[in-house]
Amino acid sequence: MSASVTATNETKAGAAGLRTHYTSIARNYVLIALGLALFGAIYEHFSFGVYSYYMIYAFAVPLVLGALPALLFSCAKQPPYICGAARKLWRDGIAVLTVGSLFTGVIQIYGTDSGWSLVYGIIGVSLLLLACAVELLRER
Repeated sequence: MSASVTATNETKAGAAGLRTHYTSIARNYVLIALGLALFGAIYEHFSFGVYSYYMIYAFAVPLVLGALPALLFSCAKQPPYICGAARKLWRDGIAVLTVGSLFTGVIQIYGTDSGWSLVYGIIGVSLLLLACAVELLRER
């Protein structure tokens, strides 16, 4: 009976720790999104009326792919544990897609085009898919 009570208490402490961890991650991604929104607004202000949707909506990448999943995990009754490799690949995928969006926005505002925009998208999505594969194929 005492082993059962101890296991239940450890599970509750683990769930609370994961909730705190995911809440912290969500907060960080929201702050990053706010910083990107501010950067985009300032950049657009000084671009003499030329704008790019990639620059305007660059903040949405960390908000939708970072803060939203972390917030959903923090609200779960039993938050999932995601392995470190998958978390890092997911984080890197978000970073690549965000930088790619900013890069494409700058290039469009400048008035030109670049093949690197496609490369950023392919690498970013590949990292996200690889993160999902690592998490789904890991030993439990």
